[in-house]
Order: sequence, then structure tokens, then C-alpha cells
Amino acid sequence: MNESLVQKDFRLRYRSFIITEKGLEVKHKSLLRSGEYLLAYENVGTRTYTDNRGIYGLLFSSALLGLVSVLLYLLRNDGEGVDSSVYLLYSGISMILLILFLITYKRNFYLVKYGNADAIEFLQNRPSKAEVNIFIETLIITRNNFLLNKYGKTNFSLSYQQNHQNLVWLTNNEVIDNAEFNNMVNKLNFEMQQQPNKISFDFSLN
Repeated sequence: MNESLVQKDFRLRYRSFIITEKGLEVKHKSLLRSGEYLLAYENVGTRTYTDNRGIYGLLFSSALLGLVSVLLYLLRNDGEGVDSSVYLLYSGISMILLILFLITYKRNFYLVKYGNADAIEFLQNRPSKAEVNIFIETLIITRNNFLLNKYGKTNFSLSYQQNHQNLVWLTNNEVIDNAEFNNMVNKLNFEMQQQPNKISFDFSLN
């Protein structure tokens, strides 16, 4: 099986995801930290959201200084006696702020459970939007099959209530829908009713 996705960006961030039989293997590296872990399928969600964030003050300051630089350049050409080093200084600072904004700007894609819990961070559209979507779809299918096989079968060593709670858990975690839940509860009721009653013997002496 072992479907995988490798992501990199110009900020030297690296993400590696491998779908295994036991869960999602995640590796990540950046300039400041790195790590790897195995995420159990019980902790993998099915909901997605994107998050585009950056220090917009840097972008605003860059634009403002760039505008001042252009204005000083125009004044100099009109003979206002503006030193060329002045507008070059403003222009240089504007470029530095723009570069800092681009470096700190994040476009991330998250796979989460209900309430945005247990977020798995992906780099948005890396290497492409289509490849990310295909990987996410494969991950969710694998996750659902694993959980359904683990919790969706009647376990006769457990009580009826425990088996029923497993089906509720599958529904709450969006492995099955309400119609599937009702069908599986009906099947559970039938299978538990077919269980023979246990016969006990009393070997004590009177």
C-alpha cells in the first residue's frame, strides 16, 4: 500500500506523508525544527480548511515606502533637489520588507476532526493541488476502511452496549452515515439475538 506525498517550498519547509497499514507516517523539517511520528487512524479527521496568513504590516509598510520612493524619484526628476540616495534607501527598505512578508507568509491546508481537533498540516498546492487532493482522498478511504474493519464488526466478547457504542463512535467520526448506522445497528441486534445462552453448571456439594 504505502501511498506517499512529499512537499517542499521555497521557505525550505519539507513534509513527507506515508499511508501505512497502522496509520499516517508524518515527517517534517524546517530551518528551526524537524520531527517524525505515526498518527493512528483514530486521530485522522475528514474535514479540511485552508489558512492563508502573514504579517500584513510588513506588506503595508513595504507598499508605503515604495510609494514614498516613487514620489521622491519624481520630485528629483522635477528638479526639487532630492538626493538619489534618499529614494534608493526607501526603495531598498521597501524591497526588504516585501521579501520578509513573502518569507513569513503561509498558505497551509489542514485535515482536521470535528471542532478542528488533531489538525494535520499540509503545504497548500505542493507539488500540485490535484496531487494533494488525490492523496487526501486515498488517506480518508484507507482510514475509513481500517476503522470500519476494527470497530464496525460485531465483537461477541463485548457487551451489546459496547458494540453499539463502537457504531456511535464510527458515526461521530464520520466513518459511516446515519443510514449505515441504522443498518449496522439492525445487524447488531440480529447477531446478538442469535447468540446461544450460556449454560452454567453447579458442581458444589450439597
